[in-house]
Amino acid sequence: MTEFEYKTIVIDSKETEHSEKSLSDKLNHYGKDGWELVTCFAYPCIGSSQYSLIGIAQKATLIFKRRLCPKKGAGE
Repeated sequence: MTEFEYKTIVIDSKETEHSEKSLSDKLNHYGKDGWELVTCFAYPCIGSSQYSLIGIAQKATLIFKRRLCPKKGAGE
C-alpha cells in the first residue's frame, strides 16, 4: 500500500499581492522536494493588517503530499 506524508502551509495575500513570481518560486521549491500540491482553499482573516483597508485580509492554506519512501529493511 502506498503511503503519503502531508505538508500544509498558510500564505497571506500580502505575500502574493505584489509578486506572483515569489509564489511560483515557493511552489517550484516544494515541487523539487517531491511535494505535489493537492488542494488549496482561501478564507478571510479578520485582524489588523497594513494590507487590509477594512481589517479583512485573505489567507490561503496549501496542502501538499508526497509519497513516503519505504524504509530500508521494511518487509524483509
